[in-house]
Amino acid sequence: MAGAASASVCSTVSGPSRPATVLHAGHDAVYLDLDGACLGVVSSRGVHVPCGVRTRRPRLPLLRPGDGATVGEGSIRLPGLEVEVTEIVDTTVGVLGPDAVGRAAHLLREAVGDRLAGALAELPEEPMRRLAECDASAVAGLLGFGSGLTPLGDDVLAGWLAVGAATRHPALASIRTAVGLSARQRTTTLSATLLACAARGEGVPQFRRLLEGLAVGDADLVEQSADDVLDIGDTSGSGLVLGALTALDTLDALTALEALDVPDVLDALEPPPPPPSPSRQGASR
Repeated sequence: MAGAASASVCSTVSGPSRPATVLHAGHDAVYLDLDGACLGVVSSRGVHVPCGVRTRRPRLPLLRPGDGATVGEGSIRLPGLEVEVTEIVDTTVGVLGPDAVGRAAHLLREAVGDRLAGALAELPEEPMRRLAECDASAVAGLLGFGSGLTPLGDDVLAGWLAVGAATRHPALASIRTAVGLSARQRTTTLSATLLACAARGEGVPQFRRLLEGLAVGDADLVEQSADDVLDIGDTSGSGLVLGALTALDTLDALTALEALDVPDVLDALEPPPPPPSPSRQGASR
């Protein structure tokens, strides 16, 4: 069966044949452990995660965790199904330029209303406050926080990272490094893989469309796409949007500070340098 995937996934599948193990399985998605990372096979109805191959099949065969599979030479071979990557699709988020950032946070907040309140109430307050301050120590309190294949705290970080990549956020390097150093030890294989994808600026189609709407200021597209993202999983969509909004809010604040020319203000508040000490010659006189 033919499938579509990113260039990165296509490269993985095109490598030498090697064994993989089913981690999680359902009729809409099968996730494999391949060399410590997660590779997905998704039905036509499933969410096309950036680490997955999407098929045209509306229902996948039901497998069990621990079942064996083989990946390589251009295909994924599962019990009862072989998927060959025949199409490369773009999974990267677009650029969200400085001119769009100011209105993006407002548009997104208007689109979601109070629908993030439940997810926010579940999250630890202190790490969320630190994330809003672009403090990389927030990562330790969010990684692996929550239940499910992709814990809520991870979804928040994924949304933040994807928007950070789209906007060239000044804190992207520090947050990305903190996630990369700890994800494999702190969360599920699937979630760690998706966080690595987000750090490279990759996301699910619904989230990418949301950022497209924010980039061009299309309120209708933002509203529709926000609805689609919030429908992902029990809390995954809410986490993604909450992380995106947190990143946009910090950028909005930084833009406002730049408009005030804060460095010049701080320079003016610093005491003047002390007068130069007299030279030896002057002191001897």
